[in-house]
Amino acid sequence: MKKLHDLYEKNIASNKVFLMKKLYNLKMKEGASVAKHLNAFNIITNQLSSVKIILDDEIRAILLMCSMLDNWENLIVAMST
Repeated sequence: MKKLHDLYEKNIASNKVFLMKKLYNLKMKEGASVAKHLNAFNIITNQLSSVKIILDDEIRAILLMCSMLDNWENLIVAMST
């Protein structure tokens, strides 16, 4: 039983790392729709929630703004102020 527990815990830890990397590396693609990008962002954050990594709203907003294209910079600055 301990062996199964140890194997399971390793899988959860590696899954958490994988999902966090996926979230931090998420970038909106040129020409992609905002809706598709938001959907991808929400899927990853929901997957993180399922492994007990809960991001508060402020962190989610910051990560989302960081994932947008550079031409969204003016909107991001306006939202921040």
